[in-house]
Amino acid sequence: GPQSPPPRDRTRSARSHRRESTWAAGEGTPRSPPRPTARRAKTTGPDAQSIDPEEHRSEAAKHGIPPDYSLKNWDPKERPIILLGSVFDANSLGEWIFNWTKFHHGRFHTATDVAGKLWELLILLSGKLKRAREFYGLITRDENQEIVNDFIDNGERLWQKLKTLLSTCEKFMWNGAKSCEKGIQMGRKSGAEFVDAMFNAEKEWENTEKLMRGVRTWCERFDINCEEILRRPDA
Repeated sequence: GPQSPPPRDRTRSARSHRRESTWAAGEGTPRSPPRPTARRAKTTGPDAQSIDPEEHRSEAAKHGIPPDYSLKNWDPKERPIILLGSVFDANSLGEWIFNWTKFHHGRFHTATDVAGKLWELLILLSGKLKRAREFYGLITRDENQEIVNDFIDNGERLWQKLKTLLSTCEKFMWNGAKSCEKGIQMGRKSGAEFVDAMFNAEKEWENTEKLMRGVRTWCERFDINCEEILRRPDA
């Protein structure tokens, strides 16, 4: 399954790790991403010591996850996201993408900033959807139920777009794994191919940008239309 990037050689400067922009050579294009200014999400992955392995597997089985899939990156309290043979949640997937982007392009590359923003958006989408589902049954007014239900449906469509994007980037990941001299191996080449596909204008950047824009808009509208309903579902 997918691996985390190896640790950097700290004796090398950050500047030496910077590479050419993945989405365009030379001048920027309308599809080039802006530099986000928001703070990146903090790591809050599952605590391996606090999760019972049998319970972990039991929860995975409820979601139809094969028994040989890796669960180390998945918090069983969160919705699973499958990437090749590993299971992630929104937070750990965002962190994985961010770490590989930073490893491939360097800390100060624009793609790394965008990956950090994607990480935040995945956490927001997952958290708001989870909260809406938990409180939906407590909402007493029909019109409020309809509002929240519409947002759940739209959020699920965004979730499916995320899965489609991941599936497409997986194909590039496999190309990287197959190009290894020692046979098919998931490692540096496969991780680099995945994030390059996600943020490359000639590959999947347009779909990545649409997904991020859609999630951002959905979250803003969710706060305006649903937050008060969920705070006072019996009003």
